[in-house]
Amino acid sequence: MGEDLTVNLVASLLAFTVGWLGRALVHYYRTRLPAARVWRLDRDRRVVVIVGESGRATSAYPKLHEADALAAMNLRQFLSQDLRLHEALTVRARAFVMASDAEENLVVIGGPAHNGVWQLMADRLDVPYAFEERSGDYCIVSAQDGAEYGESEPGATTMVDHAIVVLARNPFAAGSRLVMIAGCDTLATAGATQLFARAEVRRLAKAYDTRSPLALVVRVESVGGYVRRPVVVAAAAFRQTPAVRTDPAARP
Repeated sequence: MGEDLTVNLVASLLAFTVGWLGRALVHYYRTRLPAARVWRLDRDRRVVVIVGESGRATSAYPKLHEADALAAMNLRQFLSQDLRLHEALTVRARAFVMASDAEENLVVIGGPAHNGVWQLMADRLDVPYAFEERSGDYCIVSAQDGAEYGESEPGATTMVDHAIVVLARNPFAAGSRLVMIAGCDTLATAGATQLFARAEVRRLAKAYDTRSPLALVVRVESVGGYVRRPVVVAAAAFRQTPAVRTDPAARP
């Protein structure tokens, strides 16, 4: 009887171990591997998320755009769940310090209207999509064919907005990652971060070669307050010049 009990215990332990390993492998191939292919982080460096500030902010009482704060929270959650990266520093654009932060893995949220780091990075990249201001509103214009992507008219039943998502090497440190996300309006800024959710990041890793710098135009729709999953409507790879490592003493 003792031998039977031992055999049963060993069999149960083996079944548990095989099951645990099987689930771990499925999780790795379905979640961690696609996320790692898209993010391509330098795990020896920090992740610094840079968000813009509201136009109503003051130096004494800085304010973040709600959409930017939500986008940052979403991305930190995805990094924690899928890549087991639980520490991501979030800083305001005006608090971004070149000397200490420039060579980290950078995530820039919010466009040039209220995030100066966006333009700082865009000036060092040849991104094929750019924001243009038209009568106080912003639209995205393709440098290749002149196609334009904007937001829907106010009061429409279905609200539509578009965002630029850039996946590139950090122009200040080739081994680090640069991710940039910004919408024409706040809807797309927050909604485009869902590209990094588990189901969407698998599609992204399967559809695009993220080893090369890549720019996406993402369409986000809201119907009666329900935000649909983001859809990539345009994509283009682009060349990136080698990173220029600057002397910390010479950095602004």
